[in-house]
Amino acid sequence: MKRAYLYIFTTLFTFILLSSCAKEESPFTIPYAKVNFEIDIRGIDSDLRPFTYKIFTRGRSVNEFVGYGGLLIFMSAEGKIFAYDLCCPYEDDKSILVEPQSNGKAICKTCESSFITMFGLGTPEGGPSKESLQKYQVLPSSQRPGVYFITN
Repeated sequence: MKRAYLYIFTTLFTFILLSSCAKEESPFTIPYAKVNFEIDIRGIDSDLRPFTYKIFTRGRSVNEFVGYGGLLIFMSAEGKIFAYDLCCPYEDDKSILVEPQSNGKAICKTCESSFITMFGLGTPEGGPSKESLQKYQVLPSSQRPGVYFITN
């Protein structure tokens, strides 16, 4: 009888132990790379206007980093700024970059995935990718109007 209880207890304990081990999803759709970038829409980046974008494949100074494949900065029609990594999350290769379009989307020419960038989500709209573009934080400067810090 004790042996039966021991068997049931061991089986139940093993089942609970194994079922509690779940794979944690990374918040990053592509390999992690540091992002530390500044844009100034009243100065050097004044060409970033509603419903336009800018691409940065390298920092402008020694302390600026643009992520894995570079940065895609998009300003919505309402003037809100969104930042994405240029690397296609389906291809996962820093040399394969999405190409922003003037219609608020970005397209990967290699896998033909398309992503919606105009609402700040970078969600896939077509093609084989099920992952969104890697999104980065955009924080306004409290002391310098028109300056935004992009970070991860």
